[in-house]
Amino acid sequence: MKTPGTLVIAGHAAGLGEALRSRFEAGGYTVLSVSRHGDARWATDLSDPQATARLFERIDSQAPPLAGVVHNAMQFHRQPFLQTSAQTLREVWQPMVLTAFNVSQQAIPRLQAGGGGSLIFSGASGSLRAGPQFSAFSSAKFALRGLTQALVREHSQDGIHIAHVVIDGLIRSKRTEQRFAPGSGAALIEPADLAEQYWQLFHQPRSGWTHELDVRPMGA
Repeated sequence: MKTPGTLVIAGHAAGLGEALRSRFEAGGYTVLSVSRHGDARWATDLSDPQATARLFERIDSQAPPLAGVVHNAMQFHRQPFLQTSAQTLREVWQPMVLTAFNVSQQAIPRLQAGGGGSLIFSGASGSLRAGPQFSAFSSAKFALRGLTQALVREHSQDGIHIAHVVIDGLIRSKRTEQRFAPGSGAALIEPADLAEQYWQLFHQPRSGWTHELDVRPMGA
C-alpha cells in the first residue's frame, strides 16, 4: 500500500511524542522522530539552520514525500526574573522558537510543492498567560504562537493547514508524575487522547480548518 507520506515530529520526547508516533504509524504514515539526542538516524540540532536544511534533504532522498510536521520542541524553565540571564533567555527561546522557524522554512516549500499538508505547533498554558518566574518560558511560547499566526495568514492559501495547540495541563508520563504531581491525584492529559486531537487536526477538511485548539483535562 502507498504510504500517505512522512510525518516529522520535531522535538520528539516520551509521552506525547511516543503517542503521536503510534497514532500516525497506525494510520499508515512514515514517522520520523527528530531531536538532538534521540534516534541517531535523524538526530539534528534544529536550532542550526544549516543542519535543519541537511536533515530535510536527507528526508527527501530517504523517506516518502513530506505530509507534515508536528513541532513539539520545548525547554521548560522556571526562575525569578531578576535571576534570569540573557544567556538563559536565549537557551529557552532557541529550542522553542528558532527551531520552529528553521523547520517551517524547510517544510513549507516542500508542502507547497506537494499541494499542501499540515504544520502543527505545540503550545502550553504559558502561550496565553504568564505567571511569576516564567518570563523566559512564556515569552518564548508567546513568540511561538505569534509565529504560528503569521504562518497561518501567509501560507494557508497554499493548502497548508497550520495550527497551534494550547496544551493547558500536564501530559501524563512517568517523569511528569514524579516531577509535578506525585500522589496528588491531579488531572493529567492522557498522551494517546492528545495525539488523537493532533490526528483530527491533521485530517480536517479545508472548508473547516481549526487554527488554534485549546486542550485540557476535565476539571482543570
